[in-house]
Amino acid sequence: MDRDHIFKTLQVRMADTLELDPSEISESSRLVEDLDADSIDLLEMVLALKDDFRISVHDGEVKQLLVELAQFLPEGVTTQSELSDDELGEITRRLQVRTIVDFVAARAGAPA
Repeated sequence: MDRDHIFKTLQVRMADTLELDPSEISESSRLVEDLDADSIDLLEMVLALKDDFRISVHDGEVKQLLVELAQFLPEGVTTQSELSDDELGEITRRLQVRTIVDFVAARAGAPA
């Protein structure tokens, strides 16, 4: 599965979840600020990662997933195993579609 396929799959899934046209979603779209995703939408997207890409996310691991996703932010956030709720909120606000594509590609071993 290549990076383009990952993006197209996420784009369609996000469009459905967020009730948007897929063309409104680009890799640079920020989930919260640009696409108006809320916490329930983000949870649905985590479940989509499990279903669509067979990425293992166990109960109670959403916080850890956010920590892992933060490593793919362009600003190079230094993460630690325990982040405060404020730090997790900041990570969530800064997440872009590109961040999730990079995360899935790394987990799935997709070529760049």
